[in-house]
Amino acid sequence: MPELPDIFVLANSMNAALQTKVITDAQVNQPKCLNVSTIKFKKYIKRRRIESIRQRGKWILGQLDTNWILAFNLGMGGEIRLHNRDERPDAERERVVLILDTGEQVWIHHWWFGHVHLLQSKDLANHKQLSKLGLEPLDDTFTVEKFSEMLRGKRGRIKSYLLDQSFIAGIGNVYVQDTLWYARLHPNRTANTLTHEEIKALHSAIQHVLKQGIRFGGGPGEQDIWGNPGMYSKHLQVGYKTGKACPRCKSIIEELRVGSTTSYICPKCQL
Repeated sequence: MPELPDIFVLANSMNAALQTKVITDAQVNQPKCLNVSTIKFKKYIKRRRIESIRQRGKWILGQLDTNWILAFNLGMGGEIRLHNRDERPDAERERVVLILDTGEQVWIHHWWFGHVHLLQSKDLANHKQLSKLGLEPLDDTFTVEKFSEMLRGKRGRIKSYLLDQSFIAGIGNVYVQDTLWYARLHPNRTANTLTHEEIKALHSAIQHVLKQGIRFGGGPGEQDIWGNPGMYSKHLQVGYKTGKACPRCKSIIEELRVGSTTSYICPKCQL
């Protein structure tokens, strides 16, 4: 499932490739991924110029020139790729295809639970999923003090809060692994047992790992709009490295279940 760094990289590449271009038509092969009818979708995106594209949590928001927003979510995984006018999309695979005034095409593919939503800017705060997203962890408003306030009185596992999109938007099970390792925290630690210094370390780790993910182009299996692959998997410290040596203390990395997710930890560094 794409996470914040992957979506940030994809959104930035989409902004670079698509900004100022005009959508002239659309091919909808999977109507159920839309939040409106196919007729309405095509009617309101035709002849609309793409003004900007940005990331919000695990969503991509494309601002059109008439206060309409195209909101993309790749669900459990997928791609948004730019293709030339001579290529033919596979209707069985590509959920939605956008045709541009340049003749280029944007192919939108996702496996499960993906969305291509159309909404007006004024309705963004009422969108069923987007309205529930928590703070952006790379935003200036996400300070140590704010994070400490958010965790106050929380009795659940710290990993569960980090993965809760209504708490913090964008972190998933790939980037949470090294985040907890850098912070020296066990994923089962209850949030209300963290000291101020541990909260400070966790805040720093969150931002460091997410920025690393962006720096290296996204995580395993992720691509930008041109198909450039993410390379962050080469920089994982403990994530998905069961049986390997911890980079810090050389203890053997263990794999365990935390709730419904798998975790990878150093049993000596993470307490």
